[in-house]
Amino acid sequence: MSKLSRYVAENNCYHVTTKTKGNAPLFRDAANADIVVRALQFLRIDRAYLLGYVLMPDHLHVVLIPRGDQTISRLMRTIKGYVSRVINSERGATGSLWQPSFHDRVMRNERHLLETLDYIHRNPLVAGLVMSPEEYRHSSAHLEAQTDLELFL
Repeated sequence: MSKLSRYVAENNCYHVTTKTKGNAPLFRDAANADIVVRALQFLRIDRAYLLGYVLMPDHLHVVLIPRGDQTISRLMRTIKGYVSRVINSERGATGSLWQPSFHDRVMRNERHLLETLDYIHRNPLVAGLVMSPEEYRHSSAHLEAQTDLELFL
């Protein structure tokens, strides 16, 4: 059986989860985590609306709305490729740092979006990394985080 094609829905909001290769805790290192957040912020310029995210030591949750001719696959290729190139350059290494694919889910409505954001923001709390979601620096729950959520609520 051949691999199923990814469902593409224009102007929809996606919750995407992707993991590091071998579940390596690459993003325990704050410098590596900052690279991912920079990549997400770059997408906001003209490629996607960023509604929320949390970067755990070995995986990323992100909620995005592709803009223009962007697809969720293209956006994830951009994020994963940029992060791999920069971190590998700093380490003198090569190859992907991510598992090959990702899991995506289309948000059905505002309630689904808000429940998803609550779920991803609670990840660091559940993992015992912080006492409240707002404390976690590599999350859109953090007080200094920038997103486009206010445009959609």
